[in-house]
Amino acid sequence: MRTRFWLGLFATFLIIPQLASAAYGDTSTYASKIYHGDGLNRLKAFFDFPEDIVVNNNGAFLIADTYNNVIRRIKPGGKVKTFAGTGAYGDTNDLKHKSEFAWPKGLDQANGVVYVADTGNDKIKKIKNGVVTTIASGLDAPEDVLVSGSTVFILDTQNNALKKVTTDGDGLTTVAGSLNDPKKMDITSDGGTIYVANGGTYQLKKVNVSSGAVTTVAGSGAAGSANGACDEARFENIWGVHVYDSETIYVSDGDGFDDTVRKVDLSGDDCQVTTFASDSNMVSINFPTGLTSYDGNLYVLATGIGIVQRYSLDDADDNDKFAGANRFNVKNASPMLTGNPKYMVLSKSKRRIYFSENNRIRWMPKKSGKKTAKLIAGSVIDNYNADDTEAWVKDLARFSDVSSFALSKSGKKLFVVDRNNNRIREVVIKTGSTSYLTGAGKKNLRSDQGNDYQNGDKCNNEFDTGVSGCAYFDRPMGSALSKSGKYLYVADSGNNAIRRVTVRGDNKGKVKTLAGGNGSGYTDATGTDAQFSAPIGLAISKSGKVLYVADRDNQVIRKVNIKTKAVTTLAGTGDNGYLDSVFASAQFSYPEWITRAKNGDLFVSEVGGQKIRVLDRSLGVVKLVSGSGDRGFANGARKTAEFNNPRGMLALGNNKLLVAELYTDLIRSIDISGEAPYTEAAP
Repeated sequence: MRTRFWLGLFATFLIIPQLASAAYGDTSTYASKIYHGDGLNRLKAFFDFPEDIVVNNNGAFLIADTYNNVIRRIKPGGKVKTFAGTGAYGDTNDLKHKSEFAWPKGLDQANGVVYVADTGNDKIKKIKNGVVTTIASGLDAPEDVLVSGSTVFILDTQNNALKKVTTDGDGLTTVAGSLNDPKKMDITSDGGTIYVANGGTYQLKKVNVSSGAVTTVAGSGAAGSANGACDEARFENIWGVHVYDSETIYVSDGDGFDDTVRKVDLSGDDCQVTTFASDSNMVSINFPTGLTSYDGNLYVLATGIGIVQRYSLDDADDNDKFAGANRFNVKNASPMLTGNPKYMVLSKSKRRIYFSENNRIRWMPKKSGKKTAKLIAGSVIDNYNADDTEAWVKDLARFSDVSSFALSKSGKKLFVVDRNNNRIREVVIKTGSTSYLTGAGKKNLRSDQGNDYQNGDKCNNEFDTGVSGCAYFDRPMGSALSKSGKYLYVADSGNNAIRRVTVRGDNKGKVKTLAGGNGSGYTDATGTDAQFSAPIGLAISKSGKVLYVADRDNQVIRKVNIKTKAVTTLAGTGDNGYLDSVFASAQFSYPEWITRAKNGDLFVSEVGGQKIRVLDRSLGVVKLVSGSGDRGFANGARKTAEFNNPRGMLALGNNKLLVAELYTDLIRSIDISGEAPYTEAAP
């Protein structure tokens, strides 16, 4: 390979001063912050899918702010402060404000010492005297931890076990190894029994700490939502556990649509399960996880909407929001915050950047230094509007994961891929009016659900599958508009197909398959004889004749001749890895999104490699743009910068590439002036 690069490398060496001065690949933050709210009142702070909460005797709360990778503290007076962590995903033990965690999901505290289930790092950490250390490792995604005396108990979730270790980290042993996807736990006041939310069997279990014996307390073992006698009750997704007293246990349950806090009454001979509180509107206890009580109130961590809801234990109707400003990290100004940004498009005037985040579309000025944002359409609540014959304006519009969108040729509309609703929507940018364009079948899907596959026409208000004549998608992702502006090409990821949607004219809403759609696979062929495996991002050539496809699970970049429907491989061997080389020898690691630069080069974001790569069309080689390969957050030079799930990209001329970074809630900026350096040195 090096001999094939030699002439290019020789030319590169001749312009080393120019490359050095250009600082190609230098990465910085363009907009937003990783997290926000320190020093503010608890109702103004933002939490990102937090999963556990504990409180001390003085009324100070600690929260495992999971996707912000920090531990937050709510002081008795109501102010929020970061207790430990930098916000970057990582595994660094240091002073607590310099340490890094990886999606911490559980925590506990005793005698001024805090213990953390550092889930993504498979470890248990201890924070004592301002320093973070590891007391247990070699676990598999532990989701909870609790301390009793000199013993730390651990739910080693993916190993289906309850384990223990001393507070000094000695003697890691298994207490019970017969659990199934255990989520959260709590212990009785005498330290003899641990109650466990056993997610895999939809049951509340109890473990005898001395013998390790496991018995069922409540739940029939079948999924569902039913109260009554404990052995007949059903749980949908049992998550959190709080032992209030010897006769009362609270558990959190639900599926994100219908969520509850259930009460398990152990008094008397007849154990009973009842509903303590419920929410079907995603406003109070959406995806509830951690639970704790203090001063006559039950505190419920609503992970799905990033808040803490407070309930009077005497009357659940007496409740209010205790902490959390809003779902996701969303704020228009001072500072402007983005929550799970995914995709970006430049306005026709080139003065504005339209971007999607969670279930909303906003815009911000392109001009540097003016980082404010305004809503175009959508809400932080994921859903689908009730009637396809109506237009829904601005925050009345409901989406469920705006994965991508394309600007109409006039620049006045956005054609939106509403992923989990399996539909294509149309948004008038000026008014925010959102209307149905095409698609049918299931709405607001979870990741484990699927829809149908069928070519056809638009079908208003059709929520059943298999209806003749209706067009169906299955969790579509990327999109690109044809040069004429008449067609929207869509990566129908769940159906492994590239689809064509007519977006104007008499056949508006009609869907046809351009290529693929005959199952997951890797086959270069024509039309429906070709196969893809989870195609994600799309880009279209300047001529409008070729579509470029990030074929994620095949680890390659494909191209589709729009006229002939011929599918070929442009770059990648099909092996998962990292290798900068000529197109045919290069390796990718789950390439997801792709965008075209003005000069025809193609930028690709890799969720597996946590890198940004470029396909240099003039040289026929793949090069690194930025990314060390380590998941995390770090600005800096191209080989030391770190990303955490980079998504859609936007090239601003020939000098700057913007990257929507999902898990850090940031828009990053990469210097692409000049030519990307070669990865390997000359022989």
